[in-house]
Amino acid sequence: MINANLIFIFFAGIAFLGFILNALFDRIKVASILPLMLIGLTVGPLLNLVAVGQSSIIPVLTPFITAIAISFILFDVGLNMDFGNLAKVIGRTSFFTFSLVSATALLLTPAVLFIFRWGLLESLIFSLAIAGPSSVIVPTLMRVTKISKDLKTAMLYESISSDIVTFMLPLVLIGFIGISGASPFAVASTIFYDIFGSVILGCLSAVFWLYILNRFPTYSRNYSWMLTISMVVATYGLAQELALNGAITSFIFGLILANIGMLKSGIARNGAKNGFSKYIASWGGIKHIKGYQSEIVFFVSTFFFVYIGLLFNISQINYGTVISAILISVLILMTRYLFIPMIKGFMSKDDAALKADSSVATFNVARGITPAIIATVPLSLGIIIPYFLDQIFLIILITNIISTAGILLLYRPVTDKAGRDASGPGGATPSGPKRSGA
Repeated sequence: MINANLIFIFFAGIAFLGFILNALFDRIKVASILPLMLIGLTVGPLLNLVAVGQSSIIPVLTPFITAIAISFILFDVGLNMDFGNLAKVIGRTSFFTFSLVSATALLLTPAVLFIFRWGLLESLIFSLAIAGPSSVIVPTLMRVTKISKDLKTAMLYESISSDIVTFMLPLVLIGFIGISGASPFAVASTIFYDIFGSVILGCLSAVFWLYILNRFPTYSRNYSWMLTISMVVATYGLAQELALNGAITSFIFGLILANIGMLKSGIARNGAKNGFSKYIASWGGIKHIKGYQSEIVFFVSTFFFVYIGLLFNISQINYGTVISAILISVLILMTRYLFIPMIKGFMSKDDAALKADSSVATFNVARGITPAIIATVPLSLGIIIPYFLDQIFLIILITNIISTAGILLLYRPVTDKAGRDASGPGGATPSGPKRSGA
């Protein structure tokens, strides 16, 4: 029987641990991601203090916990990104992301073919799944490091756009294994429907929610965050139910909602002509929502990284699989290093700040939830690919170790003559609030 008291203590302990690890980051230069994953690995698969087998509740909860983490965190990313900054980086970053993901997948596929003796399709699925940084982990990295605003926006956008590619394409290719005869037209239609349908749903949800806030102004001001986050969860669930991408939808919802300021400026210039326009021009609830959102994302992301550690399956881990995972992770790092000059235009021109920007951008190789999800899909469809799941989880762990070690050794935030962080308190960008997170 589950002990409710121990569960409460466990959750509280995770929250306090996440706070302590983030508070220590400026001194020890180790992001909390890796320690939290190792704690999950220790209390679960290694010591069995938390039951994690197929008969436990952990595998059952995975779809729900994943959905909550993705919807909350990507809504937060959209909420803290403005169109002005995004417009400056979207062109070059899109080209950088597509080129890097393609090169990484093409480089890894023959290596995986040689190492594991899988088929070409299975090797390509594996390589694409681990070809991009995690949109769940990168926001955390951005919160605990101090880099230029343009680079931060570019890396956040890179993580989201690469997650789309590394999530959708493997799923499509898995469909080729499970269901033969899929036409190129069917594949293209699926991708078009998934991306553009998700964007449209995110926009419609944001517009609808603004209308509701206008209709009930008193309640919207008093309960804006709770009501809004309920809308985020509902929008994510609706997107998934419609076979769309809940992650994209949540991001677009937050992006539209957060950029009311731009709409407000246009209304102020043109004059508010109706009640809805006047409401938008006067509504200031976004700051209230951002304040609460940063706190909930801190807890959700802290717990999520511990949960990833709980999901590790170490029953088939041996020296060969570990060495293979290390080699693949090093190839990922080397490929990224070669492509970093493509985004140097977003980095600081100051030598000291440039070094900090470059080190964070180069070691942004940590993989997260997208490959973790892809790792479980073939087995759920009855498709057996030897070592597929275990190898992906090992690479998640090792890439997080590489990312953390690289930041520990090379990253140095820029300080002014008084020894203060030159990028602002708490690592916030000049236009963003002070943030905390796992």
